[in-house]
Amino acid sequence: MQANNSSHTVYVAGMTANLLLSYLDQQGLAVSELREKLTRLASLPRMPITTWWALLEEIYQLQPIVGLGLAIGRCTRPHHVGVLGYLSMYCETVGQALMRFHRFQPLLHNLSPTMVRQEAETIILSWQPRTSTQLSNEVVVASLMTVLSHLTGQVDVSACLLEWPHPAPVDPIPYQQCFACPIVFNAKTVSIHIPLAIMALPINSRDPFLVSLLEQQAEALMMALPNQDVLLKTIQQHILAILQDEVPELKTVSVRMGVSERSLYRYLSARGLRYKTVLNNLRYELAKNYLKNMRLSLPEIALMLGFSEQSAFSRAFKEWSGQSPMHYRRAS
Repeated sequence: MQANNSSHTVYVAGMTANLLLSYLDQQGLAVSELREKLTRLASLPRMPITTWWALLEEIYQLQPIVGLGLAIGRCTRPHHVGVLGYLSMYCETVGQALMRFHRFQPLLHNLSPTMVRQEAETIILSWQPRTSTQLSNEVVVASLMTVLSHLTGQVDVSACLLEWPHPAPVDPIPYQQCFACPIVFNAKTVSIHIPLAIMALPINSRDPFLVSLLEQQAEALMMALPNQDVLLKTIQQHILAILQDEVPELKTVSVRMGVSERSLYRYLSARGLRYKTVLNNLRYELAKNYLKNMRLSLPEIALMLGFSEQSAFSRAFKEWSGQSPMHYRRAS
């Protein structure tokens, strides 16, 4: 598959190929043909996600070791993710860097977005495993923790729990060395639990002026991204219309669109999405806007979002955000 700017292509930023080049350098692997391919891809704005997965698999064929993605991820430095990395470098704290990463994540990929929520004294970053491969998931989690350590200058920045949707490896040592925390294998999602205290850690290279400039650049780059998938936008529009009268089930949406449930399911699966995820993401964004309107009561908001009662909305909102609707409203 060739890299392109088509709006329906699931992509990853082309510059991520530079991370793989850094790993090849570290390992002293010549492989000139692969290097030429990576150099070419690194010059492109985006590459199909399937190309990224294939590149990781190609390196695995060269080095079939347990935790290869972890080893690649530990080579990550901020410059490997372009504006996102530099923006993180100049933030005040780890928490600010993570929030900006979440906000500008489409500059890196257009897979299902990472969900961020707080539970007690922990921040949890999670995403659906169906949107990626094991090797790619390894690269992402190792990259995240490596960059946090690099930004703060503290080698002991670590998660307190990792939920991992893949089976336990024959040799767990690479995982234990990389994360130094309990790991739950065969979990439902990829979830990294980070102590809340880490969010307040200062970043060594913080610079408010540069953050402001880079945010403007990131906003401009976001506007230049390919338009959102037209069919996905259509699904969201039908959900919005159905919310006015009833619970927007997949069957109801498919009938309104004139397609079969199976076709709609296949369409979403091909993009690493589930209907429930699309529905909840839309509900969450609507809920945050509604809660800022003090004229709307919680029962009214629940009704507008298609919940049968306020308690169901409150439970769902807490699951999405880690806080109750009232707490979010007061904070806003």
